[in-house]
Amino acid sequence: MLEVHARSLLSDQTASAPPPKEFDGRIHNLSNGGVCILSSYPLQAATFLCCDLPVLDAPVAIPTLMQVRWTAKRGNKSASYISGLQFVV
Repeated sequence: MLEVHARSLLSDQTASAPPPKEFDGRIHNLSNGGVCILSSYPLQAATFLCCDLPVLDAPVAIPTLMQVRWTAKRGNKSASYISGLQFVV
């Protein structure tokens, strides 16, 4: 599985909130419409994320705007979640 780095984007309505959260996750699967990622905490549906998607065998990542469509807890163990992200642009 490939690692992904993501940063949640704040809207104007949450300007007084803390800085955007950054996190690392693992790509579970990838399709034309988006990606499924594994992370250690739940992502709120409708949140916009800036994700750096890795390129195999290259030292670069592609910055991509995505929106969280759904999140589910994975198993009964410690905090582990799977989320579906849709490509926005």
